[in-house]
Amino acid sequence: MTVLLAWSSMLLSACGSDEGGPDASPATTALGQEFVLGFDETIHVGRLSLEFATLAEDSRCPTSANCVWQGNASILVTATCGRVLSVLQLNTNPQFPVRAEFEGYSIELRSVDPYPMTTALPNVQDYEATLFVDVAAP
Repeated sequence: MTVLLAWSSMLLSACGSDEGGPDASPATTALGQEFVLGFDETIHVGRLSLEFATLAEDSRCPTSANCVWQGNASILVTATCGRVLSVLQLNTNPQFPVRAEFEGYSIELRSVDPYPMTTALPNVQDYEATLFVDVAAP
């Protein structure tokens, strides 16, 4: 039990280390604010670093179509805090995880744009994810 507590403490304190300095990522935002993250972009939220790494799925019903279900956009976000790294899968459909906890933070996917249309498929580079990050509930 003591080893587990010590390990947990080490992981949380690793998040507090200052790796990479100010040039590690050009964009920063504050906790408790919604922000837009473009495909393949990285942002810092406190000591947390998030990268929109992959569009895993976009099966959302196109705007001009009639579908039997609403579909889902799923993205992979690489989260880094100090030396701890994790890949989080977040979804737009609430039947799947829209939120993940990582190193004391709660990361929530609010939306993915552009919304699919029947006339044209967007390029993956055109995608943006609206995210919200806050301190995870105890």
